[in-house]
Amino acid sequence: MSLNGQQIEPLLPDLKRYARSLARSEDDSNDLVQDCVERALVKGDLYREGTNLRSWMFTLMRNVFISQKRRDAVSMRYLQHAMHQGASIAHPSQMHRVFLNETMQAIAHLSDQERSAVTMLGLEERSHQEAAEETSLPVGTMKSRLSRGRANLRNTLRLERDSAA
Repeated sequence: MSLNGQQIEPLLPDLKRYARSLARSEDDSNDLVQDCVERALVKGDLYREGTNLRSWMFTLMRNVFISQKRRDAVSMRYLQHAMHQGASIAHPSQMHRVFLNETMQAIAHLSDQERSAVTMLGLEERSHQEAAEETSLPVGTMKSRLSRGRANLRNTLRLERDSAA
């Protein structure tokens, strides 16, 4: 037998009182009643005729309440973890800023062709095929320009080939 709203409606005052004792706030208790009634209507086929409907609804409400509290606790732990992680993230040092500025200056001194290849393929992370189509050049030409641009950047910035790869 499936439940309907007419069977549940006479129980609403009792459900509201029980929800208020669990949730301890008017808004939360109203939400709890609504969630409980919704769950009862959706899962009404689980109700067995002859079972005390009031007890079944109270048990359902308690289970909904416990599930919400568990979900809230998990959310709170995640939020605390995320806030802790955020506090432990190091801000860029002066050395990072200097290196970034030097890198941007070195890119600016590349030829237009190499700068375009390094920007499209290295910074914008486009595929070789996309860059080739946009510039109407063969893929091999884009690969060569990128390779020469990277080599010039390594030389300008005095980086070892192993650390740039």
